[in-house]
Amino acid sequence: MISVRYVTQSKGIQTGDASLIDAWRQNGGWLWIDIEQAINDSTSALLKSFDCHELAIKDVARDRHPPKVEWFEDHTFIIFRGLTELGDNLHFKPLQLSLFVGAGYLVSIHTRPSLSVNQHRERGDLVKLLSQPQRLALSLLHTSAGLFLEALLSFDSELIRIEDEMLAQGNDQLLKDLIRCRSQLRKMQRNFSYHEALSKELIDLWDHPEITNDLTHRLRDLYDRCERLESLSAQQYEICGDLVDGYFSLTSHELNNTMRILTVVTSIFVPLSFLAGLYGMNFDNIPELHAPNGYFILLGVMGILAAGMIGIFKAKRWF
Repeated sequence: MISVRYVTQSKGIQTGDASLIDAWRQNGGWLWIDIEQAINDSTSALLKSFDCHELAIKDVARDRHPPKVEWFEDHTFIIFRGLTELGDNLHFKPLQLSLFVGAGYLVSIHTRPSLSVNQHRERGDLVKLLSQPQRLALSLLHTSAGLFLEALLSFDSELIRIEDEMLAQGNDQLLKDLIRCRSQLRKMQRNFSYHEALSKELIDLWDHPEITNDLTHRLRDLYDRCERLESLSAQQYEICGDLVDGYFSLTSHELNNTMRILTVVTSIFVPLSFLAGLYGMNFDNIPELHAPNGYFILLGVMGILAAGMIGIFKAKRWF
């Protein structure tokens, strides 16, 4: 699906299909082409009509290309990792969002619905943003990063809940949730590391140190947000790792306590079993076999032996 938004000072914003591209070429103005489908011959020809480089088009066609920025003579090419779905507890589905930003136009390409693109289609300030395509591109990236940031900030409270439950009564389900979240955070951290470098490259490409304007602030804000995302995801990843290690430590400690009790019980009953087995042998010449009080004497010795060993173990605080 290809949707086009064409903005002119006289008519404002017009929404339609690829036919608006010819009007833009003839009359000027600002153009936003949003392509929500895989690259095919027709979309490839459309991109080539904007002088998009063949290698850049191949990068767009790849489903899992790392985020990056490339500068060409008359446009900038950006690959960003966005979102097509975002749920609670870091349940998310990533999306490759590719942007071609040129003089008077922006082309966005994604194979599935993009949350940040959907939020911008009906924005009240879209005309103002599109009047400078670089601002619209930064707004798309900023919104996508903001969605990630909201997910990480809300996960802070979830981490506190998991930690409290684990200390109170840990279970295997909590461990599974932690390992899943840790895996998601690792993926986020890798993406945010790319995004931080990407935003820094955009500052080098688009920022003019001698001029402080709205674009400068947007570039700095995007870099700050990506830097915060990278550090926050790294911090939460380490916390999840500490909680997993803590769960295994608690489980190991409980297992050690159980084994210690079993060892104490075994140590008490080993000599008693030995005595019972010794005097249970069927030989006629066993000493004390015919003693009148032999049974009670043996029970007394076994009782004293067991009580003495229990006393020793208690003194050593083994249980």
